[in-house]
Amino acid sequence: MTYKSWRVIFYLQTGLGGLGTALMLSPLLPETIHNFTKATEMSALSRGAYFREMASLVNPMRVLRLFLYPNIICVGLASSALSWNMYSLLTPITHVLNPRFGLSSPIQSALFYLAPGVGYIVGTLVGGRWADRVVMKNIKKRNGERVAEDRLKSCLVALGIVIPASMLIYGWSVEKEFGGIPLPVIMMFSQAVAQLFVYPSINTYCLDVMQHKGLSAEVTAGNYLIRWMFAAAGSAACLPAIQKIGLGWFEVISAGFLVFSAVLVWACSVWGRDWRETAARKRVWDD
Repeated sequence: MTYKSWRVIFYLQTGLGGLGTALMLSPLLPETIHNFTKATEMSALSRGAYFREMASLVNPMRVLRLFLYPNIICVGLASSALSWNMYSLLTPITHVLNPRFGLSSPIQSALFYLAPGVGYIVGTLVGGRWADRVVMKNIKKRNGERVAEDRLKSCLVALGIVIPASMLIYGWSVEKEFGGIPLPVIMMFSQAVAQLFVYPSINTYCLDVMQHKGLSAEVTAGNYLIRWMFAAAGSAACLPAIQKIGLGWFEVISAGFLVFSAVLVWACSVWGRDWRETAARKRVWDD
């Protein structure tokens, strides 16, 4: 790093993690589960039964086995495509934009992070509300019946069109040197806004899809597991890949992954309810 040691970022992350932990334990974030049925049941168990039950609750297979089912893997790959795109965009910004625009100062290239950052803020304010609106519209069509997959319909355009198009224009405008600074900035902003139209829908779907089985936590954990694996892969692979094939073709790969994941989410939004009902008849989600 130019001004400080690279270790500084880990000090910052440690401080932020500590602050988050303190806020989580503070009265500012009260417990929302008022019926501790599981804890009450376990308090009556013998010591051996208690430890067997605890071992069952923390068994990682409770998470991993869920990837056998199409609903979970579809949304898992969609969130993975988003994380791959996010980190493969943000990681090499300095390396691809400094030579493109003749920048010599890291402060100048750091300003490019403002575009996706502001986009994430805007998307946070709008994306969830849009998803709720789509859900309410579908509930009215069904005369009050709510289906978990309705929420996925709200993110298809953002996932399958807006983000891939933004990344293709961003990649080739930098590679072929057209559009000046405004074009990649606008594309980084637009894809960031679109990402926050997708994440709320996928995250909420993870909470809803198996709520009747009490496995919302496992579904969410599995989604984050696969999501951050692809985020790490994108961070590690982006620079070598860009150096080998160029930014434009790398964004073609990323855009293709996004479009493929959008097809999976569309399939889940259309047939996901039938998949769940089939799984319920086969009792495949029973503990």
